[in-house]
Amino acid sequence: MDAPAVLSALRAVSDPDLHKDIVTLGFVKDLRIEGGRVGFTIELTTPACPVKDAMQEQARQAVAAVPGVSEVEVTMTAAVRTAHNPASQQAPVPGVRNVIAVGAGKGGVGKTTVA
Repeated sequence: MDAPAVLSALRAVSDPDLHKDIVTLGFVKDLRIEGGRVGFTIELTTPACPVKDAMQEQARQAVAAVPGVSEVEVTMTAAVRTAHNPASQQAPVPGVRNVIAVGAGKGGVGKTTVA
């Protein structure tokens, strides 16, 4: 059992929204193999992922099926990716990590709540 075998098994786990496997999407981080013990982190793009638990269990089962694996440790994390436009000359808002644009629209849809 080696890293390519583990990564190959993890290709069976896909993100239901992005329709790609978690290896291709770069969600698998910190792969560790010590004897029959395998550990890794799945880093999602949002901490509120509704299928996080199911994805964790799918990954655990996929890796556990690899010959030679005796124990699997899956850690789930999230890193919200920010949009950055390097061509922009405007400095980012100090102390603000993310900016959400709220446009005009139909009344009663939550613009004030979001703002």
